[in-house]
Amino acid sequence: MSFLSKKSVLVLGVAALLSAFSSVAAEKKTITLSAASMFDKDHPFTQTYIKFEELINKYQDEVKVELKYSLNKALGIESDYLRFMSQGESVDLAIISPSHIAQRAPRIAIVDMPLVFKDLAHRNRVLDSAVFKDIEADLIKVANIRPIGYAGGASRSIIANKPVRNMDELKGLRLRVQGAKIWSKVFTAVGAAPSVIAYDEVYSAIQTGVIQGLENEKVGYAQMRFYEVAPHYTVNEHAITVRPLFMSEKAYKKFSPKVQAAILKAGAEAGKFGTEVELALADKEMNALVEKKLVTVHPFPDADKAKFRELATPALLEYVKEAKLEDVYAKIQAVK
Repeated sequence: MSFLSKKSVLVLGVAALLSAFSSVAAEKKTITLSAASMFDKDHPFTQTYIKFEELINKYQDEVKVELKYSLNKALGIESDYLRFMSQGESVDLAIISPSHIAQRAPRIAIVDMPLVFKDLAHRNRVLDSAVFKDIEADLIKVANIRPIGYAGGASRSIIANKPVRNMDELKGLRLRVQGAKIWSKVFTAVGAAPSVIAYDEVYSAIQTGVIQGLENEKVGYAQMRFYEVAPHYTVNEHAITVRPLFMSEKAYKKFSPKVQAAILKAGAEAGKFGTEVELALADKEMNALVEKKLVTVHPFPDADKAKFRELATPALLEYVKEAKLEDVYAKIQAVK
């Protein structure tokens, strides 16, 4: 081998060694975030997390983000996730119903309270606006959690262990409602007998006769197997859900501004994806239950829906005034 060829080999070898060192030095740091859900891997909430994990690594190349999934209530229920995230421990990412947060940050109850949206399209336009900007800032300050996207989108209806086909049959119905004060106010106003019960205790409460049903969306109805004790589903669609995707502020602050911007972009898109998944899964789940004759679906006449709204609206507006949310409510209704 000539001197020149030996020198070339040496140079190439050094270059390869430097390249290897450079690759090691440039290897991205992996950051693991804990994502918690009450449901399984097929639930829209979990699918929202999975989409977020995909997108956050697509929109930035500074770090690699991996999610550790704790499903099927492995870390408790949504109120537990709120506590963990506020304390900056155990849970970094979770979808939590606004009603579970309302005791700490009361203004968030308006985000998906009954009758607040005209329809799904109106809900989506409101979420794309800046209407909830001040409420989002409150959550960061008061609860140490940051909304990074919005999932949900399904309508909520009445579920019972007996047929509820009109306003007369709704009267006196003992049903579980969400914890935010507005839910009890509205269902009391329409003549039902609402009770606030933890979500994971609803099945046994119906089974033992403490309550006769609840209000919920189709996916939760199927996944929690409520149809086993409450096989009547009344499609009155008194609310359209908004399920914020939250990241703990402690976890968010670990990242650089570049990655934080990617988190917000990925979170917004993942939330919309979760809405699409939920809407598609809702009808699929319900159709399967009906085909198996496990559920009887009852329509709710338009006249009774109108009566529900007529009776509920004064209570709703009273709550809005008490909570000093008139400006937010007006902005929601003004979104075209």
